[in-house]
Amino acid sequence: MKLRDILLKMIPYSLSVAGGLLLFVLTKDNISNENVADLINNIAASLLAIPLVFLLYDYSNSRVSKRLSQTMAQNLGDTINLLVMNLILVMRRISDVRGPVTLESVNKMSDWRPSYIARRLKITSRDLDELRKYRDELNDLIYKYARANILTTNQIQDLSAMARDLSHLINEHGFYANKQISSKYVAGIVTRITDWLDTDAEMSLHFQEMVKQGLISVKNK
Repeated sequence: MKLRDILLKMIPYSLSVAGGLLLFVLTKDNISNENVADLINNIAASLLAIPLVFLLYDYSNSRVSKRLSQTMAQNLGDTINLLVMNLILVMRRISDVRGPVTLESVNKMSDWRPSYIARRLKITSRDLDELRKYRDELNDLIYKYARANILTTNQIQDLSAMARDLSHLINEHGFYANKQISSKYVAGIVTRITDWLDTDAEMSLHFQEMVKQGLISVKNK
């Protein structure tokens, strides 16, 4: 929080404390009626207590919000990682990649030239449906969690770029079916996936577990 914001937030608390102290001093020296003095002293005590009550409320609310944000961030991380894993499986399938799904095999795909991908590329109607589904899920996640300030600016940019490449690939294949151009978008998506894996240490460490979850989710569909 910036110093300016802190100072602005302290203004009502400072005024409340100042008002309470002022009433207490004025009552002590200038009011002889005991009943009136007691009333004003109670008001002064309330003004002095208000900042403490609100500070305790802000603190407890901040703790709850922080825990909620951490839970949402964890859930979001798991959801995005599973979505990225599903995308990896689709990219492997349309690029005719066989063998076990490993982190090394995904990194190897990022080194492929678009011309090489074009020779292997085969996108079925099922693949196209899955690409649309994952693109829409990705856009929904970006919109939902960006508004809640769960995603960082860099994460929003990376995921938005991935969603944009997916849209380009879907449109290119759907309208023109030009393998040369489609392969460029496939290469771009794979590169963005490997970049995401590089920045997400947890997914890299638990890659094989994520593979199993991705295969299970695909099988259930």
